[in-house]
Amino acid sequence: MSAVLRVRAAEGVLRAAMEQGIRTPEDLAQALEDCRLLQSPETAAARAALRPVTVPVHTIDPDVAEDSPAADLALRLRTSQPDVLATDVRSATHLQITVRPQSPDCMRWWLGRFETDPATGIREGAAYTVRGHLSSVDVELVITGDAVTAWAGAVPHAS
Repeated sequence: MSAVLRVRAAEGVLRAAMEQGIRTPEDLAQALEDCRLLQSPETAAARAALRPVTVPVHTIDPDVAEDSPAADLALRLRTSQPDVLATDVRSATHLQITVRPQSPDCMRWWLGRFETDPATGIREGAAYTVRGHLSSVDVELVITGDAVTAWAGAVPHAS
């Protein structure tokens, strides 16, 4: 990950942490560490080499304006958060976002970011889906990867 992308990702994590009331330098540093944004470029490259390559997919319904609230949110998230795998803007106020958090702490950050109720989500295999919102946008958050497996005890299975 280039230095510019790391800075953008760190900026997004810090902004979200501050929105959640985290203010002390130590706690902000811990938020970055939890999302593995303070690691060296060598460590990041080594970790990336071990992960399967995933090509991000970003779609927008043709009837939705590119400056709509959902499209704007999708753009901000995919340019500032390295966990984003896909965004699907379904209407001006509805966004489906797929993320692969790097840790259970990052998973909790995503859940808090969209004011979700984790008890209302459904886990199917290694994917967990929950609904939330941010401002005027309804968000369907799909979380995939090891963080879901590590957090499995707290997430209900699909019936």
